Amino acid sequence: MLECSATSEIAMKNVIYSLLAMAGLLTSATTAEAYEATPGYVVYEGNMFAPGESGPEFKKTLNDKYGTQFIFDLVYGYWALDNAMPGYNHNANMAILYTILNQRLIKDEFNGGTWLRVDFAGSWGLDRDTARAATFYANSIGMCSGLHTDVFEGHDAALLEISAKHFFARKRGCITAGMIKLNNYFDRIDHARFTNDNFESSGVLPLPYNNLAVVGQYELDGRNWVTGAVTRMGTRWGHNPFDPDQANGYAIVTEWGRLFDDGKGKTRLSPFFCSQDAEGRNGRNHHHNAVGIFGSVEYQVNTPLKVYARAGWASGDYLRCAAEASVGATIKLIPSRPGDYLGIGCGLFKGGESPTSELVNEFEKIVEVMYRYEINDYLYTSVYYQMIMDAAYRDKNFASATGLQVGLCF
Repeated sequence: MLECSATSEIAMKNVIYSLLAMAGLLTSATTAEAYEATPGYVVYEGNMFAPGESGPEFKKTLNDKYGTQFIFDLVYGYWALDNAMPGYNHNANMAILYTILNQRLIKDEFNGGTWLRVDFAGSWGLDRDTARAATFYANSIGMCSGLHTDVFEGHDAALLEISAKHFFARKRGCITAGMIKLNNYFDRIDHARFTNDNFESSGVLPLPYNNLAVVGQYELDGRNWVTGAVTRMGTRWGHNPFDPDQANGYAIVTEWGRLFDDGKGKTRLSPFFCSQDAEGRNGRNHHHNAVGIFGSVEYQVNTPLKVYARAGWASGDYLRCAAEASVGATIKLIPSRPGDYLGIGCGLFKGGESPTSELVNEFEKIVEVMYRYEINDYLYTSVYYQMIMDAAYRDKNFASATGLQVGLCF
């Protein structure tokens, strides 16, 4: 826990931090605990999700005996869309599944060993309209950012990652190769699980999944680390990532990160390069290169309050989002219920011209408020309200989405 001081100077400092954070001038960290500069804190622990002392006994047993770690999340979601496009004015009922498996292949307590990682996700429409509507959320409101990235189209599922990880240098380094979900390794901000995917992860960074990639991570010292990745682009879920006809280019993504203020703060800076072939408005394929940069800051203001900020820009129009700036916070309002929190996010996103979507509004503005209530150790429910102003690909000034999720997680 954060250390508390009885001195008025420290107390006043905490009050000032809280006020600045609520005004959006400071940003959040991923943990309330003081950081200890132990090898592997960023690289090894960032890739693992073994249960701690408070984890279920069966998970601890599987991890200790067999080197098996997993997350299983099954969600029912309902969304009501207001002021949607003609033909999309229906509400949506969906089942969402997201699972992650880490399986140790070679044990090495000193260096971390070799592991297999598998990510599987899917979304299924529970009524006729939802099952038919492809990417209903983004298409219906005309946004340059869509529903949470775990959701595919109205009725689809796929393996997102199958990779091998090898740790070395006392858990300070890791090489990962295979079919990669790249946002597992970049822009990993620990905050509320919003429904908008550009609050969940950057819309500017080229972070594909189901594409062949190699990722390297290394801790330079106890507070600084670097990450680099080379990935194919363009292979969609369900297609063979080894088929060169499915890919349309490649990207190089890098990250420098630093912990500060005893681990309560974390900052990242990510320059990147992307080269792709894409169909232009004349119907012909065109080759273009794009460069960009992305940065984020997080800060744990105090035990109940985490805040963050993001900003990024990319040249060219290889994605629907060409620039972004967002801030957000999670607040635990009830000290006796650590699993509950209020999430607030707001952002400004610049749409990109694309062959299929003509830009109507250059900058769309999005505000989302959500609340997560933990029913017990395995069940939770979340409610969402998202307000979209000047959506990038619509001539309407306002739209909204109201959501409810009930999830089983273990």
